[in-house]
Amino acid sequence: MNLLANFLGWVSGNYWWPISLLIQIFIAYHVFFLSKRLSSRARLEHKEKIKQKAEELLTDINMNKLRKKVYLVNINRYFNDYPSNEEKRFEGYSHISAEIKATRFDGIEFFEGMPVAIYKKPGGELSFKSGSSEKFFTAFPVGIVPYEWIEYVDLEGDEYDYLPLFYCHFKGKTNWTFWKHLLFFGYPYKRIVYYKQSGVYHEGNDPPDMKYSLIHEPISKG
Repeated sequence: MNLLANFLGWVSGNYWWPISLLIQIFIAYHVFFLSKRLSSRARLEHKEKIKQKAEELLTDINMNKLRKKVYLVNINRYFNDYPSNEEKRFEGYSHISAEIKATRFDGIEFFEGMPVAIYKKPGGELSFKSGSSEKFFTAFPVGIVPYEWIEYVDLEGDEYDYLPLFYCHFKGKTNWTFWKHLLFFGYPYKRIVYYKQSGVYHEGNDPPDMKYSLIHEPISKG
């Protein structure tokens, strides 16, 4: 009984404390969701700005038959040693070359390497290794750079090579040698996908990007 009386006495003398706590929780809750909403809006605005620049470049390339080559610049190295391109173990290169392909909802696509042969195993699975299989088709490796990894786009380039520059965070995993593959950064691509030439593309009538179709089937390395 004394315990209950003491508790009620404490509450009556400190009623302001739980009310203050509830007010602080209410404020923190709304500040958190407001900042999250503002952050999402800022991300969308940034995406639209980068996407417009890329589409402006693609339009110019397709209309004037220009080359698609660009440089993806490692922004973490740009202010220190660009255009020197000596590879650093934990930072990657200062820039790498690529060919711009298309814009997507989640980023910009770039042809990131030479075409590769794809083989079909007796069971129907696709593979990068021939074995006893015959070549099935040629695939084009395409890297995707998320919009939020691209800080700035300079379509004019600089005196180094006068190529468009995409200033990126090299936050993707490399796929070159074994020990580099263990690093979780050093590459501008979040993931690599593969395309093949479309069999129904009509040049001059279809949009240029319809020349390629995405390979949805998994491709094994063995």
